[in-house]
Amino acid sequence: MRTILVVDDDPGIRRLLERHFKRIDWNVISAESCREAIQIIESDASIQAVLCDLILPDGLGWSLGDVLGSRADRPPLVFMTGEGHTDNAIIALRHGATDFLVKPFSLQQVDDAIARSLTQRPMRGAIAREVKPIDHWRCENAIEIIGNDSATLEMLSMARRVSETDSSVLITGESGTGKELVARAIHFASSRRLNPLVVLNCAAIPETLIESELFGHERGAFTGAITARQGHFAAAHTGTIFLDEIGELPLAMQSKLLRILQEREVTPLGSSKSVAIDTRVLAATNIDLEKAVEDGRFREDLFYRLNVIPIEVPPLRDRRSDIPTLAACFIDRYNKRLGCSVTGFAPGVLDELKDYDWPGNVRELENTIERMVVLQGNNLLGEAGLPARRREPKKGPKPTHTAVLPHEGVVLRDAVDAFERSLIQQALSRAGGNKSRAARILAVRRTTLTEKIKKLLPHSESEDELRLGA
Repeated sequence: MRTILVVDDDPGIRRLLERHFKRIDWNVISAESCREAIQIIESDASIQAVLCDLILPDGLGWSLGDVLGSRADRPPLVFMTGEGHTDNAIIALRHGATDFLVKPFSLQQVDDAIARSLTQRPMRGAIAREVKPIDHWRCENAIEIIGNDSATLEMLSMARRVSETDSSVLITGESGTGKELVARAIHFASSRRLNPLVVLNCAAIPETLIESELFGHERGAFTGAITARQGHFAAAHTGTIFLDEIGELPLAMQSKLLRILQEREVTPLGSSKSVAIDTRVLAATNIDLEKAVEDGRFREDLFYRLNVIPIEVPPLRDRRSDIPTLAACFIDRYNKRLGCSVTGFAPGVLDELKDYDWPGNVRELENTIERMVVLQGNNLLGEAGLPARRREPKKGPKPTHTAVLPHEGVVLRDAVDAFERSLIQQALSRAGGNKSRAARILAVRRTTLTEKIKKLLPHSESEDELRLGA
């Protein structure tokens, strides 16, 4: 009899899959965590296939791919994940996945994926259908821009659209959110991608030198100008210039930058001749430029010239569902750089990461993961190296909404049901359809959540459609 290992932290999903595989003459072994699954794989040579949820309490399921790869028979590995997490397929492929199922899916789709994997057919169907449109663009042009939170996807969709134009783009967002990565993605997806991308941090150059850096200078234009030098705008001719921290540009330079954007030509310091340029301008800032305009610190006409297409990069605290994927990618990066073999997180650590507000955003998360890998080295990452200022444990539920009572009144029970239904749907969505994780988000027992789903969302319990985790 064939043996399959089913890995999922949701007991309902495990039971459902166990019953199904037993009906079609499979011997089933179950696990609820990465650690347990790895122990089984290393000790049981009879396993012929593995069906694994991608996000588990103690780490990311693709660590199993590395363990399976060390076996001579290399059993096929099929991942399951919630809708909206399909960019993980790119990383899963790198770790040896043979197929990828996106919830909700039917039992027949499970059978088809296992059958394909056993015959060693390459991972094509799910990837081609679910990943190619946005993830191909993302991986080709900005592999660092990772995540499937709705805010991330909206930002990426806008970046992809504007890459096809030559319009000026103003990228806003807090420090550490990845504004330069978005700018690079736009450039390398544009028709200018084979031409230069020139990056200038306006806050890093002394005011006395910034004009020369932007426009260039002739020999003898000022003390120390021993030779002529090309400016950044001319260097970016036929390509793109990215002006980071544009809000720090001195007012005197703002008027000269405006002229370049209007006239499409630059005049080097010490020269009377203007040089025509064909340069696309991308700019970024972490300050409120509209307020800077009101305060007289930024020219209004320059603001409107730059802000043709605005793109806001959301802070990490507003896209917490991206944290597990980002953390896994950083673990992968620093494993390779440092020669470590971290496989995931100890129980509760990933929840700590998701619960922290990350004032330094993605940059702070990456630095934290690097520190944790350096301090701990191998296996599962514990709490050593976590930010010291992370939030205190919650002492009770924090209200997020204040209801307004209509003049005509309400039916209280109906209003409460509607409110609970909305919160449950949001929790299930954030948890990728996994009831156990949704219950943790809502701070209720899983059995309590299941009963409420049956009452408030009766049509979500179709076993045949296998809303795995729903």
